[in-house]
Amino acid sequence: MLYCLNATTGSQIWSEEFQGGDNGGPGYPIGLVASGEYLNYNMYDNQVYAFGQGPSKTTVNAPDLGVTTATPVTITGSVIDISAGTTQAQEAANFPNGVPCVSDASESQWMEYVYMQQPIPQNVTGVPVTLSVLDSNNNYRVIGTTTTNALGDYGFTWKPDIAGNYTVYATFAGTNGYYPSSASTFFYAGAPAATAAPTATPLTGLASNTSLMYGVVAIIIVIIIIGAAILLVLTRKHP
Repeated sequence: MLYCLNATTGSQIWSEEFQGGDNGGPGYPIGLVASGEYLNYNMYDNQVYAFGQGPSKTTVNAPDLGVTTATPVTITGSVIDISAGTTQAQEAANFPNGVPCVSDASESQWMEYVYMQQPIPQNVTGVPVTLSVLDSNNNYRVIGTTTTNALGDYGFTWKPDIAGNYTVYATFAGTNGYYPSSASTFFYAGAPAATAAPTATPLTGLASNTSLMYGVVAIIIVIIIIGAAILLVLTRKHP
């Protein structure tokens, strides 16, 4: 094993399965530190390893259609390790979407999995991401934080509080294993559509004016007929 210890407290910072040149006897190269990187030859796989902070790449996406101040939006993205080693043929084939950045606590086992064909760790934790917005009033503010998963992805749901254009910033502050990175995207939040005033529902089953008119005419005709019949009867009784 290769161990990295805190020079002040002696506590372990990280470890890796490693058969370094220091242990190979005379004629084998030994590890060295240059430009803040520790380099050594690993006799397990005959490769030279450089240990140090690696560069990262943060992405961020937001919906760009149908966003209003009445509807929450989900902001998504990723934080990916873009160290030189991740572009090697084997690593690029194993991680076509990029090697996820992981927390310092997961780093040792994760690097063994990525570069040394060790089993994938089951308790991987991601890295924190801070999300901020610049709104149409030119106010900049943090809207929340989230953490990436084992695939390097994150998601955060937030409801815009004013109408207008927004710039969204995703910031990864970096860890002991990775340098910081950030990204931005844009969306527009419109005002919600005005609620239509309720309309009266016309009553059904009621007689129309025309029907009432016909009914009145029919009643009058009936009355006239009855009156004529009565008159005829009376006329016959008194010749």
